[in-house]
Amino acid sequence: MTTTTTTIQQILHQPPGEKTVLPLLSAIAMGFGVFVLMSVIPVALGFLSYGLGMGVLVVLSLAGLSLGYRAGILSILGATFAALLPAALAVGGADDLKAARRVSVAEIAVADAPRRTDAQVLLFSDVRVASEFVVTWTTRRSPGGQELHYAMAPLVPADWQRGTPVPAWRVCSGGDADWCRWALSHPVRATQRLNAADEERYRPGVAEMTQRFGLTSAPGAPLLQLTTPPAERAEAAVTGMIVMPILGFVVWLLGLLLWRGVRRLRHGAAG
Repeated sequence: MTTTTTTIQQILHQPPGEKTVLPLLSAIAMGFGVFVLMSVIPVALGFLSYGLGMGVLVVLSLAGLSLGYRAGILSILGATFAALLPAALAVGGADDLKAARRVSVAEIAVADAPRRTDAQVLLFSDVRVASEFVVTWTTRRSPGGQELHYAMAPLVPADWQRGTPVPAWRVCSGGDADWCRWALSHPVRATQRLNAADEERYRPGVAEMTQRFGLTSAPGAPLLQLTTPPAERAEAAVTGMIVMPILGFVVWLLGLLLWRGVRRLRHGAAG
């Protein structure tokens, strides 16, 4: 124990820049420890606050770089650099998971959409996009500015008949004129309501639906855009939290082995 402590003290008190190359297994173990430290602690704190998790990650990164520089241990320097991005993505995954769990979801028939104002995300099981009734229009943010293309179509039950009020509207916007028509041709599963400011942009489209096709909007029919179901979002967040640090460690390990192999060949050639 005394010998180990003395060795660590000798390493830490070397002048900056004096390179220390650890035995391979020791270097791998130290790099693994860096990845665990920089992933687990910031992610755990990221569940409390994204800013707190990222702040702790920055502190740990600076500490790792300082330690690696002062000790001249290249494996610590390399592992700290390699772990920074995967750990940051993992902290973001923790924040995404927390946000996904806060979203209120309702799985309903599309005919009930006007009455379900309590849910942020609506999941439909019996819905189709009536893409035979589509209106499109274009606006410019400023003279000579980028064009924005808008489109909307009725969201209706599978057995909907023309003349029956439309319970919800599928809306779309983008910078490409053909994007929305392509998007509106796809099935709908999860949707979320537009905010009040965005709703105003689509009110002329509802009026045009009435004028051009004779369609009527059900009272309170929401304007809906596609979103990712919260369950899928949470699953992706958990996967990212686990996979990204592991992938980062594998990349670092392969880089370490490659560098060791090249170094050995050079020393062998020099000898």
